[in-house]
This record gives sequence, C-alpha cells and structure tokens, in this order.
Amino acid sequence: MVSSKNNEWATPQDLFDRLNDEFHFTLDVAATHENAKCRNHFTIEDDGLKQDWGQNVCWMNPPYGGNTGKWIAKAWLAGRKGATVVCLIVSSTDRSYWHDYIFPYAYEIRFIRGRLKFGMATSTAPFASALVVFNGISSQTQPRIVYQQKQTLNLNYS
Repeated sequence: MVSSKNNEWATPQDLFDRLNDEFHFTLDVAATHENAKCRNHFTIEDDGLKQDWGQNVCWMNPPYGGNTGKWIAKAWLAGRKGATVVCLIVSSTDRSYWHDYIFPYAYEIRFIRGRLKFGMATSTAPFASALVVFNGISSQTQPRIVYQQKQTLNLNYS
C-alpha cells in the first residue's frame, strides 16, 4: 500500500500545459487555492462532487485515497450533461469504476507511459497513471485508447 500525509497531489505543470493547449480548460473541479490549474476551481471546502460542473471544460485530478469512484461517476454524469471532463487518475483497471464508467462510457483513455512526478514531490509516483476523457460522446463498442509515448509528451517522469 502507498500512503501519504496528504491526498491532494498537484498536477505536473508540464502535463497540464500540454493538455490545456489541446482542451482549453475552464474549471478545475478538485483543487486547492495553491495548486489550482484554472482561475475557476473548486476546493475541498466547495466539495466539487456537490457542484454543478455545467458545460465547462473540466480538469480533474481528484484527491487520492478511496473516493476516485465517486469522482469518476460525477465526471461521467457531467459529461452526459454537456461538460468535457479530463481526468488524471491511477491506472488501476481492476477497480469497479473502470468497468462501470470508464470502459463503457469514456470517450478516450490515454495510458501514460512511465510514472509522473506530482507537484513538489522528490520522486515519481509509485503507480501508473491514465487520462480519461468524458464528453457525452461514447463509442458504442469501446473508448478510443491511446498509449502515450514518453518522448512525445516530454514529461518529467521516469
């Protein structure tokens, strides 16, 4: 098991910048004031799970620690209501939310090669990560799966 004193890990800036160039995010749904990636953002006090994400283009790096399934369910629902939600999550494909929401309803899954280095961490994460996109458009058979190549992303990871 992996543990930490804090379950909010800041998104690697180079990863966010690259994705922001592609998606043009308007709302960070799970942030602190210090690590928010968008001017419009929800903090733990706002409880992004209870907020309406509208038709925003949302960045979601949810708090780690057992509630990822709730965040994925919310991202799927927001996508159905008109939002685009890009989720940075642990690539634990054995989890029920992968089978209940991601595999059947995601527009796209991007498996990230290597391990990301979050925020001010001194080493890379002890887990693989994936990006999942919900946008109200889902394939009738399966989501588009993209295997990221380390050299094409130029990310700070190993």
